[in-house]
Amino acid sequence: MNLLKIRRDEWPRFLLAFSYFFFLLAGYFMLRPIRGTIAANHSASLHLLYTATFISMLLIVPVFGWLVSKFRRGRFIPGIYLFFISNLVFFVYAFKGDATGDWVQYGFYVWLSVFNLFVVSIFWSFMADIFQPGQAQRLFGSIMAGGSLGAMAGPLLTAKWVGQIGSSGVMTLAVTCLVAATSFAIILSRFERHQHRDKPAAVIGGSIWEGAVQVFKSKYLLLICLLMFSHNLTSTFLYNGLAVLVDESIIGFDERTRFFSYVDLIVQILAFLFQFLITSRLVIYLGMPRTAILPPILLAAGFTLLGSSLGLVLFAAVQVAQRALNYGLLGPVKEMLFTVVDRETKYKSKNFIDTVVYRGSDVTASWLFKGMMTVGLSISQIAWVYIPIMGMWAVAAWHLGKAYTRLKTQMDSVTG
Repeated sequence: MNLLKIRRDEWPRFLLAFSYFFFLLAGYFMLRPIRGTIAANHSASLHLLYTATFISMLLIVPVFGWLVSKFRRGRFIPGIYLFFISNLVFFVYAFKGDATGDWVQYGFYVWLSVFNLFVVSIFWSFMADIFQPGQAQRLFGSIMAGGSLGAMAGPLLTAKWVGQIGSSGVMTLAVTCLVAATSFAIILSRFERHQHRDKPAAVIGGSIWEGAVQVFKSKYLLLICLLMFSHNLTSTFLYNGLAVLVDESIIGFDERTRFFSYVDLIVQILAFLFQFLITSRLVIYLGMPRTAILPPILLAAGFTLLGSSLGLVLFAAVQVAQRALNYGLLGPVKEMLFTVVDRETKYKSKNFIDTVVYRGSDVTASWLFKGMMTVGLSISQIAWVYIPIMGMWAVAAWHLGKAYTRLKTQMDSVTG
């Protein structure tokens, strides 16, 4: 089993985490093409939807901080998942395909954007809590590959069945997957408790605002914010630009949903190859700093192409590359960065970064895109604006990789 670099005693925990992430992302990626269709249907209003999502994040983060402060992870993790599942059941009955009302579409778009960041952030907080930094370097890429397999199955099923069962039927399948993911979260939590001789994980305690305060006190966490901000400026431009091009080129709710399903499928196949075969080896052999700067360098080349030539297929190809690098390389690297911090930072500060900072940068990017389109810049011209941003991204990634290496060395010396 040298290919996977998993030790014998790590297999039970690895398989539970792998299965948990498989069903979590299978459920989400069944729903994501529907959100893509809504974005294309309302491409002129995306900046407002991003703003609504950001405001929703600001309202929810204090509630999450309170839950983390008062309850053990074995309770608040499944509780949050079950809350989101109950929301999805409402949309199952509210969606009617092309006849779905605009406000229901807006609500689903915002809800799925909030859902995605919260449940995935919680998953990786859990993983950073139970795996040591050395284990994370070896295992996180393969665990994320489990998510990519689910993310391949999700859009494939949506593309195949949306024409027969409609968006409500797809949502019903997603509910089933999310219930399975919640079950694996509970099993993994109990397994960890058993490994520690039935001693439950300690309640983290503290104030609900401590996670946000800690971010602004830590240079390391601020570098992570800068990394995420730079990436999201880039990814949001690609998302909004593709929505505009699809709105111009493809007609019909189901046809647009099918297009976004196939885009998601290609992304996840490429991401899976990175996660399963490449990412862990890059981190081990190149080191964190050199690995972290690869995505902005590669994407700068793609944006140079977009600035020189533009079309739906080329634009979709660059977005596929960006998202594949995000899921396959940048994602595992970012989650590894949180293995060298304390538990409060892993749950509270990480969740603040993954939700408020993430969606805040989305809002900034969406209004920036809207403003540049309003003043008459073409999508091709806007692409040139983002190349300096990728230079900033590369600088932040390099310094962050160096900081991670120092913290990991200190932790390794303490743990022996």
